[in-house]
Amino acid sequence: MKDFIKAIVDSRDVAAVRDTFLTATRDAGFAHAFYAARFSLSVPPSIVRDPPVTFNNLPGELLAQGEGLYGISRDAWVEWVLQNDGDITATRLIAQVGAERTPSLAMGARNGMRAVQLLSLRNIVKHSVGAIMLMPGLNAEEDDLARLWEQRSADMWLLARTLHMRVATLPREHPTLTLTTRQREVLSWRSAGKTVSEIGTILGITPATVEKHMRLAREALGVDTTPQAVLKAHVTDQLFHPAYDPMTLHLPSG
Repeated sequence: MKDFIKAIVDSRDVAAVRDTFLTATRDAGFAHAFYAARFSLSVPPSIVRDPPVTFNNLPGELLAQGEGLYGISRDAWVEWVLQNDGDITATRLIAQVGAERTPSLAMGARNGMRAVQLLSLRNIVKHSVGAIMLMPGLNAEEDDLARLWEQRSADMWLLARTLHMRVATLPREHPTLTLTTRQREVLSWRSAGKTVSEIGTILGITPATVEKHMRLAREALGVDTTPQAVLKAHVTDQLFHPAYDPMTLHLPSG
């Protein structure tokens, strides 16, 4: 397990984390695993709706179910993750709330995926929520899961926490860059507290032109105010993007 943890920590993108995690869970005896997480929950959805990070290695007959799982419907398993820490089996959760409130888990059980361990990652990373489902395999029984979980729970929790924390620090998918270079410059200086007049002087353009670029940036980002544009450009990696280092912004000569 130590090698898998190191590989996750050293991963440079979500795909590498995914491959290592799924290999590690298989090595531990869980033939199938599912991960879903949302980040940036403190940012209002009206500014940006960060898409969930999800991956799994569910068998073909359950791939559609996997799509439904991370659709984040108000399925009871989602409610459980949002309100609880720790872990619970799908059988126990269904017994508590009823199959009609857990359609995803009930569907999996009908297709042979009866033994499922659900882990809540609610309080692992600030402003995020996540869940992991671990499954010994098709047609495995609750006793099989119990024995495996007793042996590997500590390792799986260490793996789960490391996975979630590493994904939180890695670049994730954001909308395609929509701002022009000038719009990024204007918003960057505005985020630094410069006035419209000061930005005009810095960039060598008129205040009216600064206002025009701010308006165009707001329209491109689909927001109403310049502060909203600054926030959205930042959280979608368009403002302080590595390709647009603020140090390269145009400065007046002389």
